[in-house]
Amino acid sequence: MLYDRPYMRPEGHQASPWTAMHWLLYATLATYIVQLIVQQWFQSTAAQEILGLSSDSIRFGFIWTLFTYAFLHGGFFHIGINMLLLYIFGRELAVVLGNKLFCWLYFIAALLGGTFWLAFNLNQPSVLMGASGAVTGLVIFFICMHPDRPIGLFFLPIFIRPRTIAYIIVGFSLLGLLFIELPGRGQMGAGRAIAHSAHLGGALAGYLFFKLIFSSLPDLKSVKPKVEVPQWFKKKGKTAAPAAGKYQVNLTNRRDLQKEVDRILDKINSEGFGSLTDAEKRTLDQAKDILSK
Repeated sequence: MLYDRPYMRPEGHQASPWTAMHWLLYATLATYIVQLIVQQWFQSTAAQEILGLSSDSIRFGFIWTLFTYAFLHGGFFHIGINMLLLYIFGRELAVVLGNKLFCWLYFIAALLGGTFWLAFNLNQPSVLMGASGAVTGLVIFFICMHPDRPIGLFFLPIFIRPRTIAYIIVGFSLLGLLFIELPGRGQMGAGRAIAHSAHLGGALAGYLFFKLIFSSLPDLKSVKPKVEVPQWFKKKGKTAAPAAGKYQVNLTNRRDLQKEVDRILDKINSEGFGSLTDAEKRTLDQAKDILSK
């Protein structure tokens, strides 16, 4: 039997490391490599013409470009930042939502982002490329789940509330739309301008998906995702202790108790005291009296 969400697998069931996030990430990278080969080796813009979104592509009936534009990108920095955000937020949301709902969220955000962009750029010759709209939908969806939980900014000792990040994203995109995109000042060639309207469309998709779909599925709310910088992006440190299994510690056996205390202390060192469960905190309190005898 296949389990759409990893946390639904029965104990002992081997979880697959692949999620919809992984497939989207690698599909986007593969498409970008093909795009580079076509551009650099054959001096052709066929990839943009077939997969990129533009007013002409829609007039010619290329409806699929409302989705496929998200797999193209205008440069290494463009795809790099989008894939980093997809990885950071997507790996957590794919667990909460499951692969099907995660794909729905991603492609609805891409669709609404592309539709918004078309609405404001119908008479422009530019081509829309990039997963920014879809990724913005993921970010806003996560913020809707945890609007007031402080999150750290990479290596900096700075914490900011997700709600504030949402205001910054929407405010910046709205100002960019009004004062750069609409006046035509951001037209720098195919795929090189910032598509502020696509970001707004993706943000709206993430918000609506949370309000209309996620909020109606109470079983999903029991899973609380956490977002952090990928492990390979961090400084190497002490390996985190394995997660605690669902078992009772025999407090009368000093050896078992000492092992459990060591595990909890390792968890505090790697994840902080706030990561402890109530049961682990009680174990520490009881262990102080027992082990001191």
